Amino acid sequence: MKRSQSITNHEMKILEQFQKAPHLLLAISTGFGQAFSIAGTALIVSLSLLYLVWTQRGWVQPLRGAIIAVTPMMVTLVVKVIVNRSRPGTSLGNLENDPSFPSGHVAASISCVALLFLIMQLRHVRESSRGNRYFLRLAVSVILMLIPVMTAVSRLILGVHYPSDVVASLILNALLAASMGVITQQEIMAGPLH
Repeated sequence: MKRSQSITNHEMKILEQFQKAPHLLLAISTGFGQAFSIAGTALIVSLSLLYLVWTQRGWVQPLRGAIIAVTPMMVTLVVKVIVNRSRPGTSLGNLENDPSFPSGHVAASISCVALLFLIMQLRHVRESSRGNRYFLRLAVSVILMLIPVMTAVSRLILGVHYPSDVVASLILNALLAASMGVITQQEIMAGPLH
């Protein structure tokens, strides 16, 4: 990504402020990094898909979940290769062979959260006759929506991404996951192709 030097300088100043965070936030940020690493994401997605296989009749919803979860991560990988933006020049940001734009950890967190939203939606449909749990669903929804934002902030605290990397990843991947949710739902409603 070719950028003017003034924009890069501005983003580096923002990163410097984030890196002044207390050590506790650095530890929490490292935890987010591990949770949404390749191994962490694979574990969360695998367990979520196994839950869908276990609780749903047939393979439609598990397949839908896989599409919703995998699409943001695959698009992020393609964009990373095309853009090939270097990491910020911070002590922790020097990851030479891993492009910076957009953030893969943010994409992974959105994939996991989107899959958890699907599970929550399917549970709500199945349990709607058991009473109204509106406030519980609302609280869980807010917490789930905060996870990618906290992951984005953690990447800035660690100094491994520019602010534009995480903002672009938040926007792009939230739209992708939501779009895949809508598209796959429409395909289910339309029924099998003849």
